[in-house]
Amino acid sequence: MAIEERTTPGDVRWGEYAADEYSDALVASMKLGGIDNLFFVSGSEIAFWQEAVAKASSRGTPTPRLITVMHESVALNAAMGSSMVSGHPAATAVHVDVGTFNYGGAIHTAWRGSYPVLMTAGSAPRAFPGSMAGARTTAVQWIQEPRDQGEILRQYTKVDHRLEYQDNPGMIVSRLLQLAMSEPKGPIYMSIPREVAMLPLHGRTRFPTRDQMGIVRQAWPDPSDARTVARWLIESENPCIYPGRSGRNPESVEALVRLAELLAIPVNDQRVDRLNFPTTHPLHGVGPSPKDADVALVIETSMPWRPGAGSPAADARIVWIDPDPGESRYKTVEYCADMWLPVTAAAAARAIHAAAEGMLTKSDMSRIEDRRRRLAERKQAQEAAAEAAGIRAGHRRPIHPRWVAYQLGKIMDENAILVDDTLTASAVSDVYHRRSKAGTFFKSGGSSGGWGPGAAFGAKIAAPDRDVVLASGDGYFMFGTPLPALWCANHYKAPYVSVIFVNKSYSTGTTTLRATYPEGVAVSTGNYEGGLFDPPPNFAKLAEAANGYGETVSDPDEVAPALRRALEYTRRGTPALIAVDLPTLIDDKDMGGG
Repeated sequence: MAIEERTTPGDVRWGEYAADEYSDALVASMKLGGIDNLFFVSGSEIAFWQEAVAKASSRGTPTPRLITVMHESVALNAAMGSSMVSGHPAATAVHVDVGTFNYGGAIHTAWRGSYPVLMTAGSAPRAFPGSMAGARTTAVQWIQEPRDQGEILRQYTKVDHRLEYQDNPGMIVSRLLQLAMSEPKGPIYMSIPREVAMLPLHGRTRFPTRDQMGIVRQAWPDPSDARTVARWLIESENPCIYPGRSGRNPESVEALVRLAELLAIPVNDQRVDRLNFPTTHPLHGVGPSPKDADVALVIETSMPWRPGAGSPAADARIVWIDPDPGESRYKTVEYCADMWLPVTAAAAARAIHAAAEGMLTKSDMSRIEDRRRRLAERKQAQEAAAEAAGIRAGHRRPIHPRWVAYQLGKIMDENAILVDDTLTASAVSDVYHRRSKAGTFFKSGGSSGGWGPGAAFGAKIAAPDRDVVLASGDGYFMFGTPLPALWCANHYKAPYVSVIFVNKSYSTGTTTLRATYPEGVAVSTGNYEGGLFDPPPNFAKLAEAANGYGETVSDPDEVAPALRRALEYTRRGTPALIAVDLPTLIDDKDMGGG
């Protein structure tokens, strides 16, 4: 008798669903829990996913779409890309411990970037051969049993779980998704033994969905705290908001805009992972550096400034707003604050706005209007300077990365999604992308290279009617095992534009080496072995190998036409890649490419 058949009728929220095996309950609960896409990398013990999805599709019962991916890191990055655009969780399925290891640096990105992804892996069967369905059948299955598979990534997840016989499989998935989607959001991991996935359910199963279990809601700030922060902001002369990843919840963008506009507070992004505030807004990027601010609102960022000389003055007021303001995912945190608010950016901004509205005097409003005018003038001057610098960059030979960023900003419409996986070029790409809508700009949120190719594919899967553009350094692009990602983009008609800043260099092995050992032998002799890969791979040919369009550009005059051609190819269903030839970071003392 299956476990579900012993469920008592008193569980009124538990629905009943068709299921022959545990795996049928898994896919039903995934779909009912908001997972539309299961990014799947084949393995000998996870055929149950294929059978369960095929069965549910033929029956018309709930199931995510199974998407074939040829590398595990691409699968996890694609799940993150899908989740960050849709706002829903996504899932992956890989092969035992080796497939889990192949997730690689994407595990770090999922954890640091707070992505609500359900990472799954098969677990090698250990039932005696012939004793039950799914038992051991091949020699490799003895080799594939680790001591503790979840230990591989336990410190990078909110929770991990090995599915067992006594579990209700549908409820376990719902519980894991409840944890993943509750703030602070984050990844979870489940290993699934083959014989457990194939346990019988005799035609039906009962379990609560994720939403029936309920997502934990964030608390509203204490009204007295909101009034205190509002008073500090109203009385301040040099306030500033420093957000980092609050835009992962799109409703926070509008809430921050309303608060900033009410009090004319400038907003300076710090280590930005999302579009937190429209970059075209007169209040964006015009505020003081942290050391000059008298009131600093730190919003969902792990490093708003470098501790020490870059910190605010001792008498400055610091308010730290985050669902996890104590930053429990980090051991070493040196920051101090006058107030720590365990709430989302949207909740804090709305509460402070409401408190401030009732406190403003005519004198306050006059002073705020003066600041608003000053900041608007500063923004106009910044934009004029950026425009002039962009045009000047177009005259330089070889191509300046600023020119690429300048032209890239011109080809994207307001709904286009920019997936930014640049490193050294991010300083110029941030100036010109001109994103103004929530959900149109993304960085990984972590420090592991290679997120971009898979994330761009996942983003396009989630937003098939929007242009998706990946801007990536050549080093990071190679880390992302791009061939499987480009193949997926073509196969699933989810094409995106890849713009590769080809500087043939790792910044870590060139500029970092020079900064660490400025008088060292490597620098003095010009020996940058380990930091250069010149000549680089032919990235255009790589795109062609995946049945896409590829082009290498070396002339500044050809950058804009090439980008427009690439966009047209994607709009006709073909992934496109433009590799822009830049000087190496050693040759280019002005500005490297990424």
